[in-house]
Amino acid sequence: MQSKQEQNDYEILSQNDDGNGEIINFDQFDEDEQEIIIPFDNNKQQQIQQNFEDQFQVQQQQRNEEQVIQDIIQFKQDDEQDNIANFGSMHSDEDFQSWKDENKQNDQNEQVQQTNQIDAMTERQEQQNQIIYQPDIIYDMKEFLQKPIDQQHLIQLTLVKDKSGTNKFHPKFLLYLSGQQKIFLCSAKRQAFSQQIHYVLSILQDKFDRKHKSCLGKIKGSGGVFKLFDTGDNPKDAKFLDKVRKELCLINFQNSKQTGQIRQSVIIPKIKDGQVCEFKPLNDTDGLLKAYYSLQYKDQIMHFMNKNPIYNKVKMKYQLQFNDRVTMPSVKNCIIYDISCTDKNKFVLQFGKCAKKTYSVDICHPLSILQGFAICISQFEKKN
Repeated sequence: MQSKQEQNDYEILSQNDDGNGEIINFDQFDEDEQEIIIPFDNNKQQQIQQNFEDQFQVQQQQRNEEQVIQDIIQFKQDDEQDNIANFGSMHSDEDFQSWKDENKQNDQNEQVQQTNQIDAMTERQEQQNQIIYQPDIIYDMKEFLQKPIDQQHLIQLTLVKDKSGTNKFHPKFLLYLSGQQKIFLCSAKRQAFSQQIHYVLSILQDKFDRKHKSCLGKIKGSGGVFKLFDTGDNPKDAKFLDKVRKELCLINFQNSKQTGQIRQSVIIPKIKDGQVCEFKPLNDTDGLLKAYYSLQYKDQIMHFMNKNPIYNKVKMKYQLQFNDRVTMPSVKNCIIYDISCTDKNKFVLQFGKCAKKTYSVDICHPLSILQGFAICISQFEKKN
């Protein structure tokens, strides 16, 4: 059997469900009118009682919140005294205060640095929105992919990782022009027969023959070092020197001993008087790698680095400030900048995840689309 209170509650709920219950706003009554007796039925009295109970619960919740705030304040005061005690009995209160001020100043400096970086990236993006280059027709695809991007242009691309079917163990990467048309540019696929990391780049989606005219070049990597070559011959097999392959880009990953993060170096041939310097290495230690460590060839190369992420104390993660084209966190996200440029907020390549198996790529001068494509592919092969 139901109690009298449960029956009243059931009657109240039933009446409210019918939608015929009368809503009374108690703010309309004055205190002097409390003694006035107004006849009304039992159903209205039950609803008034229910509203009083709800109001009492709200007041009780407010009192509980005030008590929690008081407890937090008291906890902070006790915690500060514990910090003073843990700081060491040999230190004075003045030393502890100076230590607190120093930490506070460091936090403020870090916040200012993050704010400045966000503002600079926003300003950079506003400038780039005016010079985004999206050609309607590409007459020579190979030339468009291999030549350096003009200084006044920024090219926005979309990279898709395909692991369907036979690409499950050796994925294929497809590169498109970002935009409504989404024009296909080129693709790359890792070769299964090679012991080392070996990708073949092509202007076709399903043709990866090094001897076919659709081939753009290849990427070879081992030990954290990746090299991009054109379609020339291997120096071991070449009969003439002019047929030897050109080295177009060098990507080197190294673990930083100071921060424990991976540092990425990118070396490309320098552009002099509108012409790109040529590097035709005859062995593994020659080429851009040798030029990087030799002062003799410093004026023939350009050196880029990845931007260091900033540690977020709240989320306890390292973060980079991207524009709205990068929307998802990933260890593959990176920003590459020119170390010789005074403005460190300017980038030559920005790569980041925007959807499942989809990444956005922004490339600027002096990189070519082919070089930027190789840098992005190396992000999937680096060892964390």
